[in-house]
Amino acid sequence: MINSIVSQGLIWAILGLGIFMTFRILDFPDMTTEGSFPLGGAVAVTLITKGVNPLVATLAAIGAGCLAGLATGLLYTKGKIPTLLSGILVMTSCNSVILFVMQRANLGLLGYKKIQEFLPFASGFNEILIGLIFVTLVVLGLIFFLDTRLGQAATGDNPDMARSFGINTDRMELMGLVISNGIIALSGALMAQQEGYADASRGIGVIVIGLASLIIGEVLFSNVTLTER
Repeated sequence: MINSIVSQGLIWAILGLGIFMTFRILDFPDMTTEGSFPLGGAVAVTLITKGVNPLVATLAAIGAGCLAGLATGLLYTKGKIPTLLSGILVMTSCNSVILFVMQRANLGLLGYKKIQEFLPFASGFNEILIGLIFVTLVVLGLIFFLDTRLGQAATGDNPDMARSFGINTDRMELMGLVISNGIIALSGALMAQQEGYADASRGIGVIVIGLASLIIGEVLFSNVTLTER
């Protein structure tokens, strides 16, 4: 029971990191989250049932999430559609994509090898370890990225100032949405493999969970930043 709580908490932490990218760094209220999360799970589970290696399936899920973020970004930057509406349109479209990918509303992994089974330890410990590995990779990746000139060019709260420095704000927002939804889809893929199934309705309410974790973290650790600087 405790193992399951801790391992799921680590996977939800990955979701929180993805939401952190859009809501805090880009100041972009991205509703795509509720589409890219179950999309990641659907792609990963479907590929695994087709005989694809679980790690490759998880990477493909990240790619699917990136495409969802790209669609939202293009609707906003090129189509000039408002932020909330862009996310809602892609979130709704993702439901159709999920049904097309799985060919049903839900799909199980009974009898198939999951990414958590790659490690040679007990099932509960494997789930925690996989969560720790991916959380660490995502955190280190974000720290490295945000420490680069490209990462520091993120638009944030003041796009006018960013543009005055010659930063292409549309490109930065597009890149941020792609990265954040890729991270969110990773969370969805890991969650689907841990639970043993993917469901088209799995994304309902996940944005509330992610935002709640973000707000609680900011209240409890108000003086701590991602890079501790």
